[in-house]
Amino acid sequence: MANLFHEVVDSRRTIRDFLPDPVPIEVLERCIDAACKAPSSSNLQLWEFVWIENQDKRKEANKICLNQGAVKTAPVLLAIVTHRSNWRRNRNEILRIFKSRGSIRPTTHRYYSTVIPFIYTNGPFNLLGFWKPLVGRLISFFRPTPSLHTQTDVRVMSHKSTALAAATLMLALRAEGYDSCPMEGFDPWRAKKLLNLSSQSEVCMFLAVGKRSPKGLWWERILMPRTWTYRKI
Repeated sequence: MANLFHEVVDSRRTIRDFLPDPVPIEVLERCIDAACKAPSSSNLQLWEFVWIENQDKRKEANKICLNQGAVKTAPVLLAIVTHRSNWRRNRNEILRIFKSRGSIRPTTHRYYSTVIPFIYTNGPFNLLGFWKPLVGRLISFFRPTPSLHTQTDVRVMSHKSTALAAATLMLALRAEGYDSCPMEGFDPWRAKKLLNLSSQSEVCMFLAVGKRSPKGLWWERILMPRTWTYRKI
């Protein structure tokens, strides 16, 4: 099992050119199901995978992604979106499922009913968002205290969780024999308009998906020295 996982990790590369071979929808949906099992902050799963299938929208998406080689040749293009305003809907669903199982602990109920709203709510004109970090910093002088989130903190947190799902998706695709290219080079304002996103939603990345062509891999993998990426204290 461990060897199979490491084979997938070692063979996953960022591919810049794809064959025209289609990606079966059952493969894509199976990989997205796997991605939805990725860890997320408080299990809120504030992500969405948008398959840009309409040809007119796809042409516009290609332009939004600066007509990179990967996006022009990939048979499938996904927009991986984070919706931080969905915290309340998803929180309610988590509580509903816990209650249906008859297994919710008082501490869990209190966390989702009290702590989560406090984390994600910053009030009109971000007034709470201004004071929460100051209060948290004062408390931290006396005991360890998590960040009391500003709007920026919530935004960063939702993108981190969505990126974990994207990474899981890329590994799942590779396990199925397909390749991908995550892209951060795109026009975020045009992307919002294309996908009809609210002010509380953003594209975390676009993901080109398909089978690599012979010229899809630009160079051998380059890794930073372990001493730069790992240490003990």
